[in-house]
Amino acid sequence: MSGNKILYHYTDFNAMRGIVSNGEIWLWNLRRMNDSQEMQYYIKELKGAVKKQLPEALHDKTDLLFEENLKDFNSLSSYASCFSEYADDAAQWARYGKNGMGVCIAFDMELLSKIGEASHTPLCKVNYNANVEESEIVKQLSDVIKKMADGVSEEESDEVRELFHNLVNSSPLSKHPSFISEKEYRLVSLPGDKERLGKPHFYIEETNIKKYFILNLRDVCKKLGIEYVDLFKEICIGPQARVTKDILADYFIDAGVSDLADKITVSECPLRRF
Repeated sequence: MSGNKILYHYTDFNAMRGIVSNGEIWLWNLRRMNDSQEMQYYIKELKGAVKKQLPEALHDKTDLLFEENLKDFNSLSSYASCFSEYADDAAQWARYGKNGMGVCIAFDMELLSKIGEASHTPLCKVNYNANVEESEIVKQLSDVIKKMADGVSEEESDEVRELFHNLVNSSPLSKHPSFISEKEYRLVSLPGDKERLGKPHFYIEETNIKKYFILNLRDVCKKLGIEYVDLFKEICIGPQARVTKDILADYFIDAGVSDLADKITVSECPLRRF
């Protein structure tokens, strides 16, 4: 699996069926994923960076400003579908490809970006840089807090609200540096913007209920004049999968996407299943 401008989605064969045959990709709640600091990490790092720019006497004001402007933050969620820059990667197979028993779908990144833009779920690269001290928003927030000592005008209050609006919208795009090996991109909804995704759906497990939204890839491709099969560059069978190329090719033909039968590859990753 190789090529330029390709993103890889590691999953199981049932999810592959939903994507390839049904034309759907599901967007899951980021706060329920494997990173316990999803959306929180960026906020925490940013507040720490702002405090470093200020005298200690203004640290309480910083805490107060963040508290007042993030009252509803914990009730906000972003929904996303995740991709990696890495092809045939052992860590991705183990973590997201059913320990190598699943499948990896290679997407055309340019087409995927167009779909995201048209669906209120922009395709964004995840940032793993822990150092936010040089970011413009840190300077802007520091300046605002300094002004607070002298009272905040109505115009400055609007500025504060806008800054925190931008801060919240950026929160799904940063992760803890320990996840840098994922090299992740996301089709992601902005916090509080999920009403633009349509009605929610619910996935029922034995011990859990998961909420998700559906992005209909096939419908968006049709509106944009994109041939649906052109969205897919390769379909790679996992290194421990029981599915053969012949069986998968027969399935694609039966599902009405016979062009994909010529895009099947088999992983060369020597992942051992325990």
